[in-house]
Amino acid sequence: MATLPTTLHYFNSFNDQETDSFPIFTSTSKLKFRNSTSTLTLARPIYPICKSNSVYALTPISDAFKQNREGCCDARNATLHSKGWMETVRDIFPGGSWWNLNDFEQNTNGSPVAAKPMTVLEALSEIWALVADEKWILYTAFGALTVAALSEISMPGILTASIFSAQNGEALVFYKKSRLLVFLCFTSGICSGLRGGCFAVANMILVKRLRETVYKSLLLQDMSFYDTETVGDLTSRINSDCQRLSRIIGHDIHLILRNILQGTGALIHLMTLSWPLALSSLVVCITLSATFLIYGQYQKKAAQLAQDFVASANEVAQETLSLIRTVRAYGTEREEFQRFKQWLDRLAFVGARESVAYGFWTLSFSTFYRSTQVLAVLFGGMSILSGGVSAEQLTKYILYCEWLIYAVWRLQDSMSSLLQSLGACEKVFQLMHLPPSSEFL
Repeated sequence: MATLPTTLHYFNSFNDQETDSFPIFTSTSKLKFRNSTSTLTLARPIYPICKSNSVYALTPISDAFKQNREGCCDARNATLHSKGWMETVRDIFPGGSWWNLNDFEQNTNGSPVAAKPMTVLEALSEIWALVADEKWILYTAFGALTVAALSEISMPGILTASIFSAQNGEALVFYKKSRLLVFLCFTSGICSGLRGGCFAVANMILVKRLRETVYKSLLLQDMSFYDTETVGDLTSRINSDCQRLSRIIGHDIHLILRNILQGTGALIHLMTLSWPLALSSLVVCITLSATFLIYGQYQKKAAQLAQDFVASANEVAQETLSLIRTVRAYGTEREEFQRFKQWLDRLAFVGARESVAYGFWTLSFSTFYRSTQVLAVLFGGMSILSGGVSAEQLTKYILYCEWLIYAVWRLQDSMSSLLQSLGACEKVFQLMHLPPSSEFL
């Protein structure tokens, strides 16, 4: 009587490459007959799933495959754990290998995620073209923004003059300054409300027209376009990516313009009070700007990769749930979960680096801001002792110095948010300008 032992051979070398295919298994059956020393070996392949991002090609596989696949982010974290703690700390500091995102700049098929990076000016010109029909809303918002910013930047000097006039017993000057403060308070409040409302309306128009333009562009594509692009990815671009621009006018551009005006006004006041003291604040602002150039570009790239991973995860979820009967029939729920988890792990990998980068940026700002206050007190105190400035001038200087540093910080924080939004929406702007199919020309 023949015995039929069956062994499974798992070829590890197949899955060492970064591919979308599952491992290959072969089944070897040995037939041994009674009273015979010869053995007949039969090798029968169990065909793999050729492309893991499609459940149409699902075939029954062995339970030996049901193991967690380690993504490249898990491999890198494991490498960090295997190093010494000194090397790990060195890698985590800015410039170390922990921050490298180049491994994720290509998708699993090997083609680039984004064809060409879009500059900020190109993106802003695209945004302006979408809202150009309602220019009066933006003009009203810019006008209200200018009046509100000038009113707010004038208040620290008038407030200081009111306090010292009351201390010196100058009642007439105190009442005049107080009435001016009340007028500026109401003017700033009214213009701020008008400014915020107009920018919010412009932002709503932008997102609406952006989605309409992208959807119209997709409807006019040739059928071959949908052979290379998945439905889950496209719907994620229309919904999630466009939503990232929901605050770009009402929050980012709005605050950028506001802080530019307030920072410029604060610097002018500082130069009129004491230009040697103003130079120390200017050096701090330049240092913060140089730090931001590195931080902003990193955040832009990280945001772009994060949106790509969200789109890929959405593609897997939509594909699996739409074919849940096929998945259930072949019993591949665990494999589909691993596919989805792989993209979530990569998203968490990028998100962790975004959070740590923001922590370093906040650390830089807090350090420079406090050092500016210390320098202002030291230099200002020496100037008072030497008779160069008065106590009123030093008080104004400290107030405007805080305005300047905070304006620079808020400006660069808004620029960081702007770069993240534009980086996340690069694919959307590319879809907007796809040429239509020849039948629609």
